[in-house]
Amino acid sequence: MAIFNPRDKSRTSGGKTFDLVKKHTRPPEDQGGWMAITHDLLESAAFRTLSVNATKAFYRIVMEHIRHGRQHNGKLIITHEQFIEYGVTSDLVADALEELEYKKLLRMHKGRAGHGTAYPTIFTLTTDGTHDGAPATNEWKTFTLAEARLWSEVVRKQRQIKRSRSASGKKSSLGNHQGLPLGNRLGAPLLKRVADDEK
Repeated sequence: MAIFNPRDKSRTSGGKTFDLVKKHTRPPEDQGGWMAITHDLLESAAFRTLSVNATKAFYRIVMEHIRHGRQHNGKLIITHEQFIEYGVTSDLVADALEELEYKKLLRMHKGRAGHGTAYPTIFTLTTDGTHDGAPATNEWKTFTLAEARLWSEVVRKQRQIKRSRSASGKKSSLGNHQGLPLGNRLGAPLLKRVADDEK
C-alpha cells in the first residue's frame, strides 16, 4: 500500500483527494435543482419533533420551491391531492400543515372556496428567502422542546376540534369568548411544567 506525504500536492496526494471531495460534494447542477438543508435545521427542536406526515408535507413544499428555481417562496401553491400523492395521509394533510405552521417552519395564507373561483392556500417556507427579495426569517430557531410537547398533548387536539366544528358548521356551546375546552387551563400549566423539567 502506498504511503503519501501530506505535504506532497501532486495529483496522487491529499491535494488531489481534497479536489475530488470538493467536486463530488458541491450542489448538483443536473438533477432538477437543489436547496440547502442546514445542520442547524436538522438539529432543531422544530424539525426533530415533526410527525411523519408533517415531514412529508415539508419536503413536498420544498420540492415545489426547488421546482420554481427557489424564486417563488411566498407564492407556493400545492394542492391537497399533491400532498396525498407525495405520501401524506389523506385525512391528515390539514393536521400536518398546521403542525409545520405551529413549529414555525412555514407560514400559510389560507385559501377558501369561492363562488366560481377557488382561492388556494399559499405557502412560505421560513427556511429560505422569499420571491420579493426578503431573507429567510428562520423562525423555527426559536421553537423549543417544551412547545413541541405542548403541541402533542394540547394544541393538536384543540386544532382537530376546531377543524371538525368548522367542517360540520357547528359552533361551540361554550360560546366564542371561552374558546376551546382545552384552552389555557391546560396549556399554560403544561408549558410551565415542561420548562421546569428541562432546567
